[in-house]
Amino acid sequence: MSSFLPNVIVTQALKNVKTSSIKDSNDLPKKVQKGMDRLYAYQHNDGGWGWWKDDQSDPFMTAYVVSGLTLAKQNGYEPDDNRISSGREKLKQMLDSGTTEAGTQIDLETRAFMVYALEESGGGDGHYVEKIVNERGNLQPYGRALLALTLKQRKDDKRARDVAAEIERTVSADDYSAYWSSSRKPMLDFAETNDTEATALSLKALARIKPDSPVLAKRCALAGLESP
Repeated sequence: MSSFLPNVIVTQALKNVKTSSIKDSNDLPKKVQKGMDRLYAYQHNDGGWGWWKDDQSDPFMTAYVVSGLTLAKQNGYEPDDNRISSGREKLKQMLDSGTTEAGTQIDLETRAFMVYALEESGGGDGHYVEKIVNERGNLQPYGRALLALTLKQRKDDKRARDVAAEIERTVSADDYSAYWSSSRKPMLDFAETNDTEATALSLKALARIKPDSPVLAKRCALAGLESP
């Protein structure tokens, strides 16, 4: 995913920014296809993905891959629908059990990502969303942004705006910059602090739900990016 997803996002940027271009020698479609083939090779028999070929399926990683393959499909590539479908079924199974294969509870932030991946990849059962909504007071900015995007995807506009308003209220901002501080459970080489992801997703949620938000007019403190 660390090489596959950036290639897909470059494709998306090339579509959205008409003045952008990339050399034919970069062979982006070939790189994306190679990434998909590698992801297929890592998919487990139960439909999920872990960190390796032969470990247990992981809730976060399964959501990550399902979301990535869906983004590829949205940008004109042709991932194997059966791969996505079996990944979705594994996500539902893990959400229903509430635990990992090792028997540990799936944390709220990861559940928010799983529900978002389900909704994005073809819709999910509403009761998964309702459980996250009922616990939204305990969400970190990362999970809150995912919930807002999930509600928007479901066309639940009123509640999406309500959560977007919470995103605005919880921003750390001055006259020029805005960001959200967030953390997640320890995962392999992932840092526990995920301010970058939280800020990016919060901006994405506001742009889709409240495009007139004054927060969007500020320079973004994320990775030194600035608004025009």
